Amino acid sequence: MASASAAAASDEPPRKRARSAGAEDRLSELPDCLLHDILALVGSRQAVRTSVLSRRWRGLWRSAPRVDIDQREFRHACGGEEGEPVVDCDGFEDFADGILSPTLLGSTGTPPLDAFRLHLLYEGRFITFGRWVRRALTRRPESVDIHVEYGGTVDWPPALTLGDGAGTGRLKRLHLFGVHLGFISGDGGRLAELLPVLEDLRMESCTFGHEPSSPTTTIAIPTLRSLALAVVPRRTARPYALTVASPRVASLRLFLPFSRTRAAAVRVAPAEEGEALASLVTASITVLETDQELNRRMNKHKLDFLASTRNMLDRFPNVRNLDLSGFPTIALLDKASQEFPTLPSLTTLLLSECDVGANCYVLKSVLRNAPNLEHLRLHRCKFLGTPKRKRGNSRSKGKSSSTCLDSLSSKCKSLQSVEIKFRPIDNVRHHDLVGLLKEMLGETKRQHCKKSISEGTVTILIPIT
Repeated sequence: MASASAAAASDEPPRKRARSAGAEDRLSELPDCLLHDILALVGSRQAVRTSVLSRRWRGLWRSAPRVDIDQREFRHACGGEEGEPVVDCDGFEDFADGILSPTLLGSTGTPPLDAFRLHLLYEGRFITFGRWVRRALTRRPESVDIHVEYGGTVDWPPALTLGDGAGTGRLKRLHLFGVHLGFISGDGGRLAELLPVLEDLRMESCTFGHEPSSPTTTIAIPTLRSLALAVVPRRTARPYALTVASPRVASLRLFLPFSRTRAAAVRVAPAEEGEALASLVTASITVLETDQELNRRMNKHKLDFLASTRNMLDRFPNVRNLDLSGFPTIALLDKASQEFPTLPSLTTLLLSECDVGANCYVLKSVLRNAPNLEHLRLHRCKFLGTPKRKRGNSRSKGKSSSTCLDSLSSKCKSLQSVEIKFRPIDNVRHHDLVGLLKEMLGETKRQHCKKSISEGTVTILIPIT
């Protein structure tokens, strides 16, 4: 009889068996704050779908602390011609309008947002998204991330506005990709008013507003601690510059393309006031020449841009970690003194695809002016530039190479490792480079080279003991 009852129970539907066994929904018994954390992890579209789980979950998504609108979630695998993915733009717009409906936002008790994220694909290039940003800002988010993949269209990039500042008073993190920022222009006063507590600003593939009377755009946010900027050169032959005058910046990352006609010189603090970013600890700067190979001759526009980039390094007196990529010798050495900037706090230096000059004369200047350098990394560097004569200094003519190397050896006491990466197709005489480095480091330090090859790249590590 008992076995018959057990068999009958096993034939019951799962929900009925759970109710008859007195099973409890432990997840729904969690407090709202924990359920909100769970919803924030799954994204807004999945959060809305949790409404079907039970009555307890039905309206939780409305007060979730994160709104995540991602058009990639509306891409269907094989809906188009020849099996190409198709994006449901209508469904995406309906979803975004529903998750950020004025009726919902106008309800009482809606908490502020921890984060608002919007990701648009190229297929959504005709969608007007400003209303979603405006509605999200009414919930005063602490973090905003907007990514627009519009590149290549005539009206790209689309304009973004942050309103009158009423919704940005809590904003500490702002990451933007592929938008036009008309509110960043002039002396930066408007930007500081809109973002009074911003700490982390990242702008990639963005364009900025500019005033015809002033070729300089300034980013001056007193609370800013981290700045990442990938400049898109304006379509103009007029010289212009972007000035960073935020005194508390500790992390700086710049991507600066340049050509014979277009380039944005970046200044760190107004040079005429003699200021510097004393708080800067980590910096990464990439310069990329966009001219074709046949048109890569230097002209005044290029020379001025590269000289301004070298002058910017003088504004980093306390930097400890420095990554430089694509730098020719003119951007590494001062025009008059032919020296690398003096950086007494520098401990880690990466030179990637930089020209360190014939016989590594740029490298020698680096070691002279970074006495506390511990780790030096040279990735696919070139050895093309020839040293220029120092202005007003003829005493160095009589110095022998051995004297110079002995002097360098005495200044490299903190160096712990040197890493060299190259590809055989680069035609780099790495054996000469390793030998020169050993000679510069002197015989007092023990060096044991370690060589490895991975995906066509050769790595030589010289640990120094």
